[in-house]
Amino acid sequence: MLRAASVPIAFDLRPLLGLLQAQGLGVRVSEEAGEQVIWAATESQVGQVRKALDSLERGELNEVLRRAQALNEAAQAARPSGVNTAFAALWRLAAFLRRCPLTACLAIACLCVALLSRNGRELVPVLGLFFAPIPFSSFSQLLLELASPTNFLRSLTPALLHFGELHLVFNLLWLFYFGTRLEKLQTPAIVLLLYVITAFSGNILQYYFSMSNAFGGLSGLVYGLVGYCWLLGVVAPKIGVSLRASTFFAFAVALVAMELFAGDSIASAAHLGGLLAGLAYAAAVGLHSRLTSG
Repeated sequence: MLRAASVPIAFDLRPLLGLLQAQGLGVRVSEEAGEQVIWAATESQVGQVRKALDSLERGELNEVLRRAQALNEAAQAARPSGVNTAFAALWRLAAFLRRCPLTACLAIACLCVALLSRNGRELVPVLGLFFAPIPFSSFSQLLLELASPTNFLRSLTPALLHFGELHLVFNLLWLFYFGTRLEKLQTPAIVLLLYVITAFSGNILQYYFSMSNAFGGLSGLVYGLVGYCWLLGVVAPKIGVSLRASTFFAFAVALVAMELFAGDSIASAAHLGGLLAGLAYAAAVGLHSRLTSG
């Protein structure tokens, strides 16, 4: 996250935080060297925080907050009533797309593929989404083959495939849990690259070890999010992304258990590849954050 402003420890930030909440901004406050430090996710949010802080210091914030609350109440009143559930659902979907566009688009793509394939029961319409059947004699040769734009794209699309309702639902639940938190705290470019790297790493490792393209799902990407959130919280806690160590190790134990007891029925290599990619990406993002923050 970006350092937006700092104020003395005795400064009452409650009116400011109330205004920022009314504006839909997710900021974080920490205490450093006797000061309260306000952190924001993007440069535009930094500007909004500083503008609101200026209003507070000039004694104008109460009026600004009153107007923001009035606008929020007007927006609430303008929303469709519970009678028209279709419009209400569309309203909520539009709001979610604005807040978390990457996670929402990925989830919608998975749902569309699930409908098209009848949750993996009709595979003919989605054959082009499976990992390309590339012959290879070494890992380096496989990587070279993926330099082709078509092959590279097909190294990502298996993440959209699911085989059964539970497979789809559990993956989407974890995607929403991690993805929505990440999009509030980090830039779209960082989150998009995280999704691409973890999906790619999980899928290519699964294809390499199984020598088969009969796999799919978001599980590798989800494991990547687990590793990323945990390690980034350790190496760069100021960013605000974190995950309990107990949760991380629970996922790690589940990965080992699946390998021992489920065998070939579970794409364990995809889970491992996504996890390792998430950890590596977290280390890189954390190092960059430390270097740029001084």
